[in-house]
Amino acid sequence: MEEKELARYIELYHGTIYRLAYSCLKNSADADDICSEVFFRLYRYKGSFEADENCKAWLIRVAVNLARNQLKSAWRTRRTELDKNMPEEAGPDSDLYGQVMQLPPKYRLVIHLYYYEGYSGKEIARITGTPVSTVTTQLARARKQLKEAILKEGLQ
Repeated sequence: MEEKELARYIELYHGTIYRLAYSCLKNSADADDICSEVFFRLYRYKGSFEADENCKAWLIRVAVNLARNQLKSAWRTRRTELDKNMPEEAGPDSDLYGQVMQLPPKYRLVIHLYYYEGYSGKEIARITGTPVSTVTTQLARARKQLKEAILKEGLQ
């Protein structure tokens, strides 16, 4: 891939990939690492894309796979969180977003793709490699958990 084309894709999709990685991993440094790796893989990619949307879907798929691999890594499963009094990661200052970040990773992913990126359930299924019925079930469960959390916290 040529550097001009790569620069254009980075400009177009860096924010999307970063937000997706952040919503999966809840850590800005890990999200930065995922972004770097995704665009490095794009640079090494030998194929071409018919349209920008095809490239975006490819980038999201790579980011999802990398985030899933990182969530399964031995390092991540054995570490402990720092003191809860530490400042939170940078992110949108909304109570709802905070509640979304408390969801399990599989629910955060579908919520992010559906509401923040605007993908349909069918598109999410294609991107994540899961059946459409699984995506719709995960969306329904995530919405239910969010509703319960909002009612419990008394958020607007």
